[in-house]
Amino acid sequence: MVDKVETKPNAPVRPKRKPVGIRQRLNIINQDPNRAYRLIDADPDRISMFVDESGWRIEKIKDHLVGGQRTDVPGPTDNAISVGKGKKQILVSIEREFYEEDQAEKAKLADAKEAGIKNPQASEGQYGNVQIKEELRKRS
Repeated sequence: MVDKVETKPNAPVRPKRKPVGIRQRLNIINQDPNRAYRLIDADPDRISMFVDESGWRIEKIKDHLVGGQRTDVPGPTDNAISVGKGKKQILVSIEREFYEEDQAEKAKLADAKEAGIKNPQASEGQYGNVQIKEELRKRS
């Protein structure tokens, strides 16, 4: 004989939870293929460095972002998203041509530093060598 189990009519519904450390990833949508996009801190000095000095353009964040925990908050009047601990970020973009030029310049500086590590000037008290395997380098 099987006993029937009755549920309480006013039983609380278990709230949906998200495991710690697992969040929905923030994605940039509606991208112009001729532009590169980036989220930066909404700090006045950082904004000035990108927008005033380097030619990046501030984008409307609601037109380009989906996902994440804080993008669906109604009415972001300041065109920024909260990233925690009181910080906010804004979305900026630049023409892809300028972005690739900037990346090439950064790569030249990194290559020069790497060359200095691989082939240091011999001086008294230095010995040994450094080897960097090219296939392990990550370049995008």
